[in-house]
Amino acid sequence: MYVNLTEKMEELTSCPICGILLQEPYIFCVECNHSFCLQCFAKGREYENHKNNHPYTVMRNNFSLFDSEWMASEEIKLLNAIADHGIGNWSEIAKDVGTKNKTDCEEHYLQYYIYNPVPPLPEIKLEETNNEVCHPTPVSCTTFSYDPPRPIVGSILYQEMAGYMPSRGDFASEHDDFAELDIKELSFQDDDTLWNELQLTVLNIYQSRLKERYRRKCLIKDYGLLNIKRNFDDFKRYASLGCDFLETMKPLMHLFKPDKFYKLLEGLLYEHKLKNRIRLLQECRANGITKLKSIPTYLRLKKRREEQRKRGKSALDDVLSRIKDEGSCHNVIRKQVLKDGPDNCQGRRLAPPLNIAAMPGFEKLSNKERELCSSLRLVPASFLHYKAILVHEYQKLGSLRLANARSVIKIDVNKTRKIYDLLLQEGIISKG
Repeated sequence: MYVNLTEKMEELTSCPICGILLQEPYIFCVECNHSFCLQCFAKGREYENHKNNHPYTVMRNNFSLFDSEWMASEEIKLLNAIADHGIGNWSEIAKDVGTKNKTDCEEHYLQYYIYNPVPPLPEIKLEETNNEVCHPTPVSCTTFSYDPPRPIVGSILYQEMAGYMPSRGDFASEHDDFAELDIKELSFQDDDTLWNELQLTVLNIYQSRLKERYRRKCLIKDYGLLNIKRNFDDFKRYASLGCDFLETMKPLMHLFKPDKFYKLLEGLLYEHKLKNRIRLLQECRANGITKLKSIPTYLRLKKRREEQRKRGKSALDDVLSRIKDEGSCHNVIRKQVLKDGPDNCQGRRLAPPLNIAAMPGFEKLSNKERELCSSLRLVPASFLHYKAILVHEYQKLGSLRLANARSVIKIDVNKTRKIYDLLLQEGIISKG
């Protein structure tokens, strides 16, 4: 017992939650064999398998075991000091004990642990208990992954929690709060069997009332009724499933516990996302998209087209609404043309065609080539030079694409495209 006691005290030197050294009095959990400081216990903190509704006992060693002048705490210090310094080194042992001198330590140890030992420790009489008696324990709120809310006393949330005390995992007022008054004056008589049976019947009734009290606590805990607002806030996360669908799912909240109910909604939300993804992939495949990296560009262009379509529809509606007023209708059309026209988006006029009749190389151009040079304001000599480069590139490659044409001619890309299109129409080059 000596070794077990010292080892036990070494294990319980600090609080496993906050790490501070345990000082008497501290709290010992009877169910999971953990010890905690008073501060962590008062805040209702939990640790590993320990819950704040576990049965507990207050640990203090301010009582005597063998001698009325020696407290239990001093006994433990004496045994630990002897284990550290060895028997005989009473000066060092007395320093560790602190409240006794070396003579007191030596005499006490020899008398009660050597000459007159009382193994393992003096018996402590406990009250006899009946194992069949039901002892309901408080229910802690573990519906959500965080601690229960700790509202200000008198606030709306405090009133909605019906007197629940998060730090202790219990309610200020119990269901059927005065049930104990009916049994406080019960008494049993040795010679009256009928009377005793009546008393036992009253006790059984009291037990059923305790079970009902415990059942209601479990309902409040299991179905998340301590913080209904938080429960419905989590429900809003699934708004993408549709308001009508969620309304049809609400009655299931009475049948499923919150964890299982939200697990069901998570599965339905995942299914909804998968179906949307499949529809998007099918749409992209139907429009010729074969690579995943092209999907964002496709979606961006699709959004732009829809916006343009909406603007066009709104403009058409505006025109139709003024169809009877000819002047107003023309004004609307003119504003829309100025707004959406590619060449007049900023009110600029097109440049006039260039007169190339007197320029060198004019006589070498065909009629279509002359019109193109005039509209593009391109000098005939430059056009012939660009044409020769494209023809040479075509003969070298056997075919010529627009990208290749733009790579060999370093001018405006729109002019390059028009020159390239003209050569294709004339049959001078081909795409291959």
